[in-house]
Amino acid sequence: MKRFRILISAILILSTGSVVLYSWASSPPGGSRHVVFEVRRGWGARTIAEALQDSGLVRSSLYVIWRAGRLGVASRFEAGEYALDSSMDPDSILLMIASGDVIPVPTTWVTLPEGLTLDQSLEALSASLDIPPDSMREAASESPLLDSLGIPDLEGYLFPETYEFADTLGAAEVIDRVVRTGLERWDPSWDTDLPAIGLTRVQAVILASIVEREAKLDEERPLVSGVFLARLRRGMRLESCATVQYSLGEVRERLSLADLRVESPYNTYLHAGLPPGPICSPGTASLSAVANPDTTEGYLYFVSREDGTGGHLFATSLTGHLANIRSVRSGGTH
Repeated sequence: MKRFRILISAILILSTGSVVLYSWASSPPGGSRHVVFEVRRGWGARTIAEALQDSGLVRSSLYVIWRAGRLGVASRFEAGEYALDSSMDPDSILLMIASGDVIPVPTTWVTLPEGLTLDQSLEALSASLDIPPDSMREAASESPLLDSLGIPDLEGYLFPETYEFADTLGAAEVIDRVVRTGLERWDPSWDTDLPAIGLTRVQAVILASIVEREAKLDEERPLVSGVFLARLRRGMRLESCATVQYSLGEVRERLSLADLRVESPYNTYLHAGLPPGPICSPGTASLSAVANPDTTEGYLYFVSREDGTGGHLFATSLTGHLANIRSVRSGGTH
């Protein structure tokens, strides 16, 4: 009987101790201390539990590991930063981390319009995201995507789009996002169309950049593309004013004869074929126009109407082209 009483007493003591221990481990540490707690990608229940204990947010990491299993969240934790408080009980903390209820990251919206040069795009990103210009230029020049794309620089590859960037991103991450967005927007069917036109993907981007700067109306882009492709096939110089402006480093409303004679591999009035690289970042409409040109009329020339519409007059012969030029200069539109 005496042994039985001792056994009962021991069981009661252990039970009471377990209850006390459970109550202690399951209760908040106390106070109201605010902590920004970061869960890093790849962290499991044990690592998170130990980090919570080290941060003073829970009393026992072993208890947290056990509760994570009981709550069924041990494999559901989301990376990110969480606004936790020392007054929260372990279950509340675990459920918050499992739900991904992270602190919202401030973001900035940036629009890169079609037709910007590499320098213009980098300046826009730098100014909007408050990233030093030198950091943006360095990230662009050292992008690992240069080798995979087989290009010397990112001219033409900072895709025009409206972006929402987290304010925590660095220059390299921003550049990578912008370039990869362009790769994602590339229509796989274009890769099937381009061989029939006689262009590689890199050449298509070059021509699309010229179409981007020459054509203002989306419905005319396939026609402008068709003109340039027809001239390439015939061995004619492209004679694109946009490439001359790129050579000059500025856009001029009127180009002089001296401008057209400026020596540059990008001056398509002097050099046949495509320039060595893009002259701006083309949008989807211009890329599609190169892959799907309109050559039905056999146009070889075009001139701006200069009537504020952004449209052009097209011609199949030099005689017709000169007539269009005279019409435009006299105030005509056709």
